[in-house]
Amino acid sequence: MKKSITKHLEGIRVIDLTSWLSGPFLSMQLAAMGAEVIKVERPGIGDPTRITVPFAGPKGVRFEGRTAEDISLINLKRNRGKKSITLNLKSKRGIEIFSLLVAKADVLLENFAPGTMESFGVDYSKLKTINPKIIFCSISGYGQTGPYRDFPAFDLTIQATSGIMAVTGYPDGPPLRCGAWIGDLVPALYGLSGILAALISREKTGHGERIDISMQDCNFSLIMDEALDILVAKGIPTRQGNRNPRAVPWSTFPTKDGNIAICVFSNEQWKIFLEAIGREDCLNDPRFTNVEDRLKNAPEVEAIVVQWSQKYTTEEALVILRNKKVPCDPVLEIKEILQDPQLKSRGMIQELQHPLSGPTGVKAAGFPIRFYELSADFPAPAPLLGQHNEEIYLGLLKLSKEEFEELKKEKII
Repeated sequence: MKKSITKHLEGIRVIDLTSWLSGPFLSMQLAAMGAEVIKVERPGIGDPTRITVPFAGPKGVRFEGRTAEDISLINLKRNRGKKSITLNLKSKRGIEIFSLLVAKADVLLENFAPGTMESFGVDYSKLKTINPKIIFCSISGYGQTGPYRDFPAFDLTIQATSGIMAVTGYPDGPPLRCGAWIGDLVPALYGLSGILAALISREKTGHGERIDISMQDCNFSLIMDEALDILVAKGIPTRQGNRNPRAVPWSTFPTKDGNIAICVFSNEQWKIFLEAIGREDCLNDPRFTNVEDRLKNAPEVEAIVVQWSQKYTTEEALVILRNKKVPCDPVLEIKEILQDPQLKSRGMIQELQHPLSGPTGVKAAGFPIRFYELSADFPAPAPLLGQHNEEIYLGLLKLSKEEFEELKKEKII
């Protein structure tokens, strides 16, 4: 008899030892798809992001004067749908209890510096003896092997060393980081893929898996979709700003009241674009005959676009181009994005909730994968520190009330 479920990962238990961004973002996706995510935090301290400004709480959003009820907004965003317990992993008793958790888990996730789990006495070989089916995923700056293994890393350093900065910015400008924290976020999504693959293979093999995610590896894999080594050999700048090295016009252009992004790739699209902007006189211009010609004369092509775009508001330009099916979109600022009707229609703009005081007035992104048979969402606000201690220690692990109180007294939990 098949079991009825409402979410894809229902019945999967995840022990989450992570902090900051990469790990919490990964485990949040698992929670949205139905996994029970138990976030293990340091007693009395918790994830460092709990005290990062700005905060939200019963008295609203603030940048200073944090109260005991206030939780950082980024913590509230990154830990939706999870449970929180406290546990001191640096104590012998703490590791004993951690082992009990592992025995009842499907996935273990950590983003400590390489070697930390070994220092706790719970490397993969030990974990397998506790639970042969455990899927153990580690995220670190440079992975568990290699000459950079022990180097500390954050998003900025990873964007620098993976090549993201080598392709971000303008040809005559300095290297720039991508505005989104992709140094952390991309490894999170690769880690998610690895965990889902391991869960599937476990159904066939009956045993778990060790997953080693390097932030540098993941970000490097993004940029090498392009033939960057060939561009360098040909003396072509790898930093192209908003341009596409294979097509023009392909950039952002000024309007009367903002900016518009326009993408024209094929010769047929170029013909349609010229008709849309009333420049059929350029159709037979030998400088613009094909893609190669247009690339050679990119400044002239872009001048034609700017001459046209500056005559119109962004909305007027969009109407003209969209009527001809020319790929284009407005360059939106944050205030505009939060009012975007498309995002609203798909439930992507949600109000962030506080576990005590409810609505914060702050916006957060919904879960971006839409399933048609089962559901996916964030089932609860981010938890208070240790909010689920009794549920997990007394309920799941069946510790006695006396043991529980002793653990609190000894600051193990």
